[in-house]
Amino acid sequence: MICMTFFCSCNDKRDHGEREAADLLAQARSMIDSENFVVARQLIDSIRSAYPRAFDVRKEAIEVLDILEMKEAMKDMAVNDSASIALAQKLDEMKKSFLLEKDPRYQTVGFYKDKQQPASALHRTCLYAEVDETGQMFLISVITGKKIKHDRISVETSSGESMESPLCFSFVTDNSAGYEEQATFKRSTDNDIAAFIENNADKAIFIQCRGSEGNHRYQLSKADIQSIARCCQLERTIQEAELLKRSSDSLKIKAKFFTKKRDKDRQEVKPAVEKTLPQERP
Repeated sequence: MICMTFFCSCNDKRDHGEREAADLLAQARSMIDSENFVVARQLIDSIRSAYPRAFDVRKEAIEVLDILEMKEAMKDMAVNDSASIALAQKLDEMKKSFLLEKDPRYQTVGFYKDKQQPASALHRTCLYAEVDETGQMFLISVITGKKIKHDRISVETSSGESMESPLCFSFVTDNSAGYEEQATFKRSTDNDIAAFIENNADKAIFIQCRGSEGNHRYQLSKADIQSIARCCQLERTIQEAELLKRSSDSLKIKAKFFTKKRDKDRQEVKPAVEKTLPQERP
């Protein structure tokens, strides 16, 4: 009896938790089949941490993890594709309110301009926006008839909130049509001026143009405020669509990698060869 107990004890030590680890791996497979990938990954991780010497099960768990990664990527691809289709329809509808200006001879990227802001109306003191095809938005500050060489602006609401832009690129034109200054702010470096205008679109907004030769203050029209807000929305939607596309491309690469890995592993598994013992000589 003592020997039997000792034998079982030694056998349990040699087991290294293989049976418990195998049970966890079976649960992980079940979770993968039901697309509960989070729990499946947790179970596989627990095998690694709790049973470090269950080598056979740990080796099998690596293969199961590959299956998990492949199936998870394929599921995420389907979700992404569905979201991309819905977003593309939304973007097409939004673009109907914009004109795409692009000269293929000189431009690789065109600019969407609000139809409610025709080009002829922009040669006046105003602040307007445009969005390029990559989803980058620009604010353009225009002053006509006044020479102040402005290179920054501040915005202020009727209730006292305010914000100032950093220095920006600016240029002046002086021709038969009259004197005009333009200062251009890239959306990503405008100190959130565009977002400030969009978030306060229901208030009166005043623009203070600041230059080396003076300042000029005026009230931004409601039409200009609404146009800037529409450009902000278009910018976000284009960027969201681009983000979904990059995510989808990444998931396709991931799914393709694990599919190829699975197929390669299957090809490398050689069928068992039945061995025959040599017959004893009489």
